[in-house]
Amino acid sequence: MRDNIRHEVFLPAALSQRIVAMAKAQKRAKSNLLAEIIDVHMNRRWAAQPDERMFAKMDRILRLTTKTNNETIMISYCLSRFIRHQLIYAAALPPPGADAIAIGEKRYQQFLDTIAKLVARDTSKLDPVPPAQTEETS
Repeated sequence: MRDNIRHEVFLPAALSQRIVAMAKAQKRAKSNLLAEIIDVHMNRRWAAQPDERMFAKMDRILRLTTKTNNETIMISYCLSRFIRHQLIYAAALPPPGADAIAIGEKRYQQFLDTIAKLVARDTSKLDPVPPAQTEETS
């Protein structure tokens, strides 16, 4: 019983001439040459593509992670500078009165509510940043 199965393939004339020339140069049968070409192509294409896709995906993840890390470092630096500024500025001010403390507590609660919404990822409920206004009018 034969191990090989016959397939009929129609090729363009130029490709057929290249195969004939390769077979003659290598002193091989065309069918053996074609079998090797097909085998190499299928092994390379099917085996390598998942790796290439995986590496491309890993590259995207690495770029995103690097960007996120850089943004986190920048936010951390800005927050540190802001806190330092506020502590220095507050040290020169007299202690706040009851009205100022009440306004500050209200603003702080609004800030916490906004952060809670962000953490919940419900950006549709986020209030737009209001224009500067005094708390005494609200």
